[in-house]
Amino acid sequence: MEANKILQDGKRFYLETQSGTAEILYKVSGNSMSIYHTFVPEGERGKGIAEKLASEAFEFARRKGMKVKPDCPYIPKFLAKHPEYAKDSV
Repeated sequence: MEANKILQDGKRFYLETQSGTAEILYKVSGNSMSIYHTFVPEGERGKGIAEKLASEAFEFARRKGMKVKPDCPYIPKFLAKHPEYAKDSV
């Protein structure tokens, strides 16, 4: 597996790190995607991994014409740093 390659399995975006799996969990309902959990292993925090995962999730939602519901505490923080995705959230 390619290092730091973001994968998707229908319920999450994830990547393997040296400290374990980092992931964003989501649910799709109609034309909206609820992001409800973000996790990065303790040894990998502060390296921008959650930000990469969130960007991938928002890009996926854009491609599918979906709006993102920020049901995870991390996503509003992400949106504050990345206002370009604000129009893609509800």
